[in-house]
Amino acid sequence: MKKFIYLFITALTFSACTNDVQTNDPAFQAKFNDATWRAIDARVSLDTEGRFVITALTQYETIVLRTSSADLGTYVLGTTNDDNYASYDFDGQDIVISNSTNSSNLGPAYKISNIVNSGTGYANSNNSQTTPVTGSGSGLKLAIETNVNGNITKVSIVSRGDGYKAGDLVSVVGGNNNARVRILNTQQSNGEIVIEKVNNGKYTGTFKFNAVSSTGEVITFSNGVFYNVSGAGL
Repeated sequence: MKKFIYLFITALTFSACTNDVQTNDPAFQAKFNDATWRAIDARVSLDTEGRFVITALTQYETIVLRTSSADLGTYVLGTTNDDNYASYDFDGQDIVISNSTNSSNLGPAYKISNIVNSGTGYANSNNSQTTPVTGSGSGLKLAIETNVNGNITKVSIVSRGDGYKAGDLVSVVGGNNNARVRILNTQQSNGEIVIEKVNNGKYTGTFKFNAVSSTGEVITFSNGVFYNVSGAGL
């Protein structure tokens, strides 16, 4: 039933748009799953904390993109910094749905943030298991590269596991069992907003995100573009 609702929403979106993403001036648009999503209105604001916010609307839908500042740069979503945030809401046709990139969302690990402790006594491995130090996730496996001293210098995910949230700390099994890495975000809750240009209060950039609902349903926006969007809207 939940999947049917999301297919229905996608069909509504698709019926109002063309197949190809076209850039107008100004514009706010993206791919919603496999359909083109185009806002009928989008506006930029700065909140009381100086955070950059874009609110984009269709008849029933609202997308909010927020970054920790209005400076040019790339802002990663789904991390422990919830100042960088995306949400999607649908309210119409007797359907109410809300999805977000909140850091508290649980799921498979998506990216590793950093090596907190490089450990000692490790050797290169393509399938190192991990155990939780914080949180309750399990099943994450890593490929690790080490130096001549047995310190881990590089990690990549080979199996995402499940039940993790942004900021969880895990221990890498092997060596002296003292290496620690931190999870950046999860598969259901991630993405990025890139502010590329600001010209006379008009903002241009790109975005993409996965956002999850309280019931675990995930929506995907990709190839997102905002172009010359200002406080005056489209």
